[in-house]
Amino acid sequence: MTTWTANGRRIVLASASPRRRELLAGLGFRLVIDPSTIPEPERKRGESPASYVVRAARIKAQEVANRHSAGFIIAADTIVVARDRILGKPSSAEEAGKMLRCLSGRWHEVFTGICAIRKPAERAGAAYSRSRVHMRRLAPPEIDWYLSTGEYRDKAGAYAIQGYASLFIDRIEGCYFNIVGFPIFTFAQLCSRLQLPLFKG
Repeated sequence: MTTWTANGRRIVLASASPRRRELLAGLGFRLVIDPSTIPEPERKRGESPASYVVRAARIKAQEVANRHSAGFIIAADTIVVARDRILGKPSSAEEAGKMLRCLSGRWHEVFTGICAIRKPAERAGAAYSRSRVHMRRLAPPEIDWYLSTGEYRDKAGAYAIQGYASLFIDRIEGCYFNIVGFPIFTFAQLCSRLQLPLFKG
């Protein structure tokens, strides 16, 4: 597959997320999609959400980087945190409903960790972004309707802010793209640290 980046490096996205793929494609990148196959790591006792997402992104990036001799490997991990509980991807509609009831009428936080590895130089860096989100109070029929759409599947916290759940979000603080799952500004800063220009000269 032909790939492009400003300085000719091969871009490998270590994620199957269509949201991340769309956001990076919107920046002009043509990507090799090579998702990590490593399960989500367990959160360590006392580990902060920021440390957790950065560690998870590093693990995913390194696993995929081991399969490539050259290129720029990008991995990310997003979590929703409510009352110091990490809300990952729900395994069922019942679990998704519990998550939505937990978020209803309250503020919560969204963290995304990003890790990038340059090969063959073996330069690596990682960063994270944090946003606060307020979900208005949801009536039981609204939760039932949302679950019926199926949008909760494969979504941290059981909702997608860019989809039907946009009807439920009345305030955010911080980066919107972080809530979608890939904080573009944080990514740009990370690329700058790794001396990877994003623009054609």
